[in-house]
Amino acid sequence: MKLAILASALALVGSPPAYAADKIGESCSGTETVQIGSQAPQTVPYAITFSADLAAKSYCYDKCGPDQTYAISDSTPTLVKLADLDRGSQKRRMTFDRRSARLTDYQAFDAGLGPVVRNATATCRVAPFHEPAPLARAQTH
Repeated sequence: MKLAILASALALVGSPPAYAADKIGESCSGTETVQIGSQAPQTVPYAITFSADLAAKSYCYDKCGPDQTYAISDSTPTLVKLADLDRGSQKRRMTFDRRSARLTDYQAFDAGLGPVVRNATATCRVAPFHEPAPLARAQTH
Protein backbone atom coordinates (compact mmCIF):
# COMPACT_ATOMS: atom_id res chain seq x y z
CA MET A 1 0.00 0.00 0.00
CA LYS A 2 2.77 2.45 0.93
CA LEU A 3 4.56 1.61 -2.31
CA ALA A 4 1.46 2.47 -4.38
CA ILE A 5 1.07 5.82 -2.60
CA LEU A 6 4.75 6.63 -3.14
CA ALA A 7 4.52 5.71 -6.83
CA SER A 8 1.46 7.95 -7.26
CA ALA A 9 3.17 10.85 -5.50
CA LEU A 10 6.26 10.51 -7.68
CA ALA A 11 4.12 10.42 -10.83
CA LEU A 12 2.43 13.66 -9.81
CA VAL A 13 5.73 15.41 -9.10
CA GLY A 14 7.10 14.47 -12.53
CA SER A 15 3.94 15.44 -14.43
CA PRO A 16 3.64 18.79 -16.19
CA PRO A 17 1.09 21.10 -14.59
CA ALA A 18 -2.45 20.79 -15.85
CA TYR A 19 -3.90 23.96 -17.32
CA ALA A 20 -7.65 23.89 -17.03
CA ALA A 21 -8.26 27.19 -18.78
CA ASP A 22 -8.38 27.03 -22.57
CA LYS A 23 -8.88 30.80 -22.62
CA ILE A 24 -5.88 33.00 -21.88
CA GLY A 25 -5.71 36.77 -21.43
CA GLU A 26 -2.21 38.24 -20.97
CA SER A 27 -0.56 41.65 -20.81
CA CYS A 28 3.17 41.44 -21.51
CA SER A 29 6.00 43.93 -21.25
CA GLY A 30 9.74 43.73 -21.76
CA THR A 31 12.33 44.85 -24.27
CA GLU A 32 12.81 44.48 -27.98
CA THR A 33 15.96 44.72 -30.08
CA VAL A 34 15.31 46.22 -33.51
CA GLN A 35 17.79 46.37 -36.37
CA ILE A 36 16.97 48.05 -39.69
CA GLY A 37 19.35 47.36 -42.56
CA SER A 38 22.96 47.92 -41.56
CA GLN A 39 22.13 50.32 -38.71
CA ALA A 40 23.23 49.40 -35.22
CA PRO A 41 20.58 47.45 -33.26
CA GLN A 42 18.50 49.49 -30.81
CA THR A 43 16.78 48.25 -27.67
CA VAL A 44 13.32 49.68 -27.10
CA PRO A 45 10.40 48.94 -24.75
CA TYR A 46 8.02 46.19 -25.87
CA ALA A 47 4.42 45.73 -24.76
CA ILE A 48 1.58 43.59 -26.05
CA THR A 49 -1.80 42.46 -24.75
CA PHE A 50 -3.34 39.36 -26.27
CA SER A 51 -6.09 36.81 -25.75
CA ALA A 52 -5.93 33.20 -26.91
CA ASP A 53 -8.65 30.57 -27.16
CA LEU A 54 -6.75 27.28 -27.28
CA ALA A 55 -9.84 25.19 -28.03
CA ALA A 56 -10.75 27.41 -31.01
CA LYS A 57 -7.04 27.65 -31.98
CA SER A 58 -7.15 31.43 -32.38
CA TYR A 59 -5.62 34.49 -30.71
CA CYS A 60 -6.08 38.21 -31.01
CA TYR A 61 -4.75 41.64 -30.06
CA ASP A 62 -6.37 44.82 -28.81
CA LYS A 63 -10.14 44.82 -29.40
CA CYS A 64 -10.02 41.34 -31.00
CA GLY A 65 -11.79 42.27 -34.21
CA PRO A 66 -11.46 40.24 -37.42
CA ASP A 67 -8.34 42.20 -38.47
CA GLN A 68 -6.63 41.46 -35.14
CA THR A 69 -7.48 37.72 -34.93
CA TYR A 70 -5.15 34.97 -36.14
CA ALA A 71 -4.87 31.19 -36.15
CA ILE A 72 -2.63 29.64 -33.47
CA SER A 73 0.21 27.60 -34.98
CA ASP A 74 0.40 25.07 -32.13
CA SER A 75 -1.63 25.13 -28.91
CA THR A 76 0.25 22.70 -26.69
CA PRO A 77 -0.65 22.96 -22.99
CA THR A 78 2.50 24.72 -21.77
CA LEU A 79 4.31 26.28 -24.75
CA VAL A 80 1.77 27.94 -27.04
CA LYS A 81 3.22 28.75 -30.45
CA LEU A 82 1.08 31.71 -31.45
CA ALA A 83 2.84 32.42 -34.75
CA ASP A 84 5.20 30.29 -36.83
CA LEU A 85 5.51 31.85 -40.25
CA ASP A 86 8.26 31.44 -42.83
CA ARG A 87 7.15 32.96 -46.12
CA GLY A 88 10.10 33.99 -48.26
CA SER A 89 11.32 37.31 -46.93
CA GLN A 90 8.95 37.29 -43.94
CA LYS A 91 9.55 35.22 -40.80
CA ARG A 92 7.64 35.36 -37.51
CA ARG A 93 7.96 33.18 -34.42
CA MET A 94 5.95 34.11 -31.34
CA THR A 95 5.60 31.80 -28.36
CA PHE A 96 4.02 32.06 -24.94
CA ASP A 97 5.30 29.79 -22.16
CA ARG A 98 2.43 29.30 -19.70
CA ARG A 99 4.73 27.88 -17.04
CA SER A 100 7.05 30.89 -16.85
CA ALA A 101 4.60 33.52 -18.21
CA ARG A 102 7.24 34.56 -20.80
CA LEU A 103 6.55 35.65 -24.34
CA THR A 104 9.16 35.65 -27.11
CA ASP A 105 8.54 37.42 -30.41
CA TYR A 106 10.96 37.22 -33.35
CA GLN A 107 10.19 38.82 -36.70
CA ALA A 108 12.27 39.41 -39.83
CA PHE A 109 11.03 41.08 -43.02
CA ASP A 110 12.07 43.53 -45.72
CA ALA A 111 10.33 46.91 -45.51
CA GLY A 112 12.08 48.48 -48.49
CA LEU A 113 14.81 50.04 -46.30
CA GLY A 114 16.71 46.80 -46.01
CA PRO A 115 16.01 43.87 -43.73
CA VAL A 116 14.22 44.56 -40.45
CA VAL A 117 14.85 42.19 -37.55
CA ARG A 118 12.88 42.42 -34.29
CA ASN A 119 13.56 40.22 -31.30
CA ALA A 120 11.56 40.68 -28.09
CA THR A 121 11.19 38.98 -24.74
CA ALA A 122 8.53 39.93 -22.25
CA THR A 123 7.11 38.90 -18.90
CA CYS A 124 3.35 38.53 -18.86
CA ARG A 125 0.63 38.85 -16.27
CA VAL A 126 -2.99 37.78 -16.37
CA ALA A 127 -5.29 40.26 -18.13
CA PRO A 128 -8.98 40.18 -19.05
CA PHE A 129 -9.79 37.67 -21.79
CA HIS A 130 -11.40 39.00 -24.97
CA GLU A 131 -13.02 36.51 -27.32
CA PRO A 132 -11.15 36.34 -30.65
CA ALA A 133 -13.32 37.08 -33.69
CA PRO A 134 -14.33 34.01 -35.70
CA LEU A 135 -11.71 33.11 -38.27
CA ALA A 136 -13.38 33.60 -41.64
CA ARG A 137 -10.21 32.44 -43.33
CA ALA A 138 -7.04 30.96 -41.88
CA GLN A 139 -5.00 34.06 -41.14
CA THR A 140 -1.36 33.69 -40.23
CA HIS A 141 0.93 36.30 -38.88
